[in-house]
Amino acid sequence: MKNILFVHSSSELYGSDRSLLNIVKNIDKSRFRAFVILPSQGPLVDELKKIPDVQVTIFEVSVLRRKNLSVSGGAKYLRDFWASYRYIRRFIRENKIEIVDTNTAVVFPGAVAAKHCRIKSVWHIREIIKSSLENKVISAVMNHYADVIVANSRATGKALRVDQGKIRVVYNAVEEKQDTEPAEHDGLVVGMAGRINRWKGQKLFVDAAQKVHEILPEVRFQIAGEAYSGEENLKEDLIAYIAEKELEDTVILLGQVNDMPSFYRGLDLFVLPSIQPEPFGLVVIEAMEYGIPVIATNHGGPAEILDDGVDGYLVDYQNADQMAARIVELMSDAEKRKSIGERGQEKKRREFSVSAMVGNIETIFEEDL
Repeated sequence: MKNILFVHSSSELYGSDRSLLNIVKNIDKSRFRAFVILPSQGPLVDELKKIPDVQVTIFEVSVLRRKNLSVSGGAKYLRDFWASYRYIRRFIRENKIEIVDTNTAVVFPGAVAAKHCRIKSVWHIREIIKSSLENKVISAVMNHYADVIVANSRATGKALRVDQGKIRVVYNAVEEKQDTEPAEHDGLVVGMAGRINRWKGQKLFVDAAQKVHEILPEVRFQIAGEAYSGEENLKEDLIAYIAEKELEDTVILLGQVNDMPSFYRGLDLFVLPSIQPEPFGLVVIEAMEYGIPVIATNHGGPAEILDDGVDGYLVDYQNADQMAARIVELMSDAEKRKSIGERGQEKKRREFSVSAMVGNIETIFEEDL
């Protein structure tokens, strides 16, 4: 049995958190024992503790942020990095860890400790890094300290400036659900889910909602997700943007939603309006699992998931008119919503199953260096 240490930067239940949970939950426990280091208590910790024979440890491993790219920020990061590196190196030795799996691009200490302890370093990349400087720094570190780089889409892998021979593409997955029947709800509901930030496209979603409202005023729009701590101003700005367009009764901010199954079951259509390329787009396949038709912007991972006009729709990330037209088209045709949703569900279960994802990860863990 191999001991695997997963190092992650979040204790919440957003996309990368849920992907980690699925791997740890479904990995072959007769071949692998999972240890997980997380930065704080949170819903991910609660879910992991439900899994037998999984050891969860709370330690705030240093994370590289933009604020660390200054002199004072860099000095603080180096102190935190050194403390994290020493902690993980000791953890590896005390628990006889054989593989370190770093589950995010901006956490370096686990991979460095693995290299110095001469054990296998697997590094998941779940981000497309737009900044040239950040990409250069992160790619250089990953290329040196990772034996294998697992990308969650071809787009994610190609964006890295690394030895492409190290990259393995493993698509994310979500478990098949037993109850995917729509919940009773009034009217027609379009939803999106994701962190409130500058690139997830909430404002594009609101722009499309405004155009749809002029044609189909009965359609409601829901936004699930919160801003990062310290970035609450982004949520306040979004609230003001909705008010400016007089859509307070049409576009509803739900905040953090912990019961995502209920959220999906209450939708008639799901939209992913990201204005920068999504590394994968886990929420797309989550919606597909529930048989909900999906409209996504045409770049990054979603362009690898959806066949436009077959099992979903792809639209220009700069074109609110095009997005609104697709929403109107589907909201006006229940049969088309049903057929697109059914084809999407079939595709998700065929190509984005948890068993396939975990099997690919297990193969990577078993690969010789």
